Amino acid sequence: MKVKHKHLRTLHIYCSLICCTLLLVFSLTGLSLNHRALFEATPEQTTNHHTIDNLDIKSLNLLLREADISLSKIKLSELILHKELSLPSPGKRLELYIEDQQLFIESTDFGLVSQLNELHQGRYTSSVWKAVSDITALVFILIAITGIWLSLRDKKQRRNYLYFLSLSAITFILFME
Repeated sequence: MKVKHKHLRTLHIYCSLICCTLLLVFSLTGLSLNHRALFEATPEQTTNHHTIDNLDIKSLNLLLREADISLSKIKLSELILHKELSLPSPGKRLELYIEDQQLFIESTDFGLVSQLNELHQGRYTSSVWKAVSDITALVFILIAITGIWLSLRDKKQRRNYLYFLSLSAITFILFME
């Protein structure tokens, strides 16, 4: 089956449109990761403490609900057993620890740029985000392949396109070290 030029162009355009937003976000966060000093913000940190009457799952769960925090029974058991629990998420950290019949809740917000950077790196993300990121990477590969194929089909500009493609590959190889 011969793929027509028109179908490749349509596939290339629609794949590009689907991934446009993520490509822009990945590009911007890539820049902010390369130049952290320009984008770093002062983290906002708060610490609250609550008196614990009984150190059991039910009492601790009620106390955490008052602080607008919900944990699974497994996480609550882990907090009781180890007397500490860390709950990182992109751009934010929640640290819980128990000391002298007190529950300390330490919350840190590193800001939007940090949140986007950690999404870019795939740190502290869900399996859904990882799946979206992987699918997007596959679509980017499809965009690149269809773009190369379309450019090489243009006989008038093929030589120029090959120069730029070669330059791109050589630049990548030289900067890998």
